[in-house]
Amino acid sequence: MDSSGPDERRTAILRAVWRVMAEGGMGAVSIRNVASAAGASVGRIQYWFPSKDELLRAGLEEMLSEAARLHAEATRGADDREALWRLVGHAVPRAETDRVGVSVFHQYVAAGFHHPELARVLAGAKDGAEAEAARLLAGIAPGLADPRAAARSLIATADGLSMRVLIGGLSASEAEEALRAELDRVLS
Repeated sequence: MDSSGPDERRTAILRAVWRVMAEGGMGAVSIRNVASAAGASVGRIQYWFPSKDELLRAGLEEMLSEAARLHAEATRGADDREALWRLVGHAVPRAETDRVGVSVFHQYVAAGFHHPELARVLAGAKDGAEAEAARLLAGIAPGLADPRAAARSLIATADGLSMRVLIGGLSASEAEEALRAELDRVLS
């Protein structure tokens, strides 16, 4: 019998969603495939997530929550400039495990086109990141005319560079170099 608690079982299911997406794409996500990847019964999956849409939304929310937790850990005690770099720079996949996570995130972005609930969750996350980046920019460069617009530009640049790394058009170091140049430009 499974001795893990309800939160651990739920998290294991959501991580199985990511594995299915990483291995077969968004189209491979089904309650049956997730159950297999999680080592759980279809009934167990349906207990937590009655529909595929609910499973996908919960997987996205868990991914965003985990990213926020990791960011908070990574920036504990960091100055504003380092916190800003980590906020915008995290989108660039550096290691293979990063590539997998970023590719799953981009699959959610693509799915948001046809799933309004996913789009709503993603938009909220991007709005939050933009607001935090703007707050950090205002602290770093108090004379910056429009911190929100600068934050939007930095996040959009990071997103585009991330995509270029995923498709093989840039190395992670080239993308980081371009993003640092954009950050320096915004702050100058």
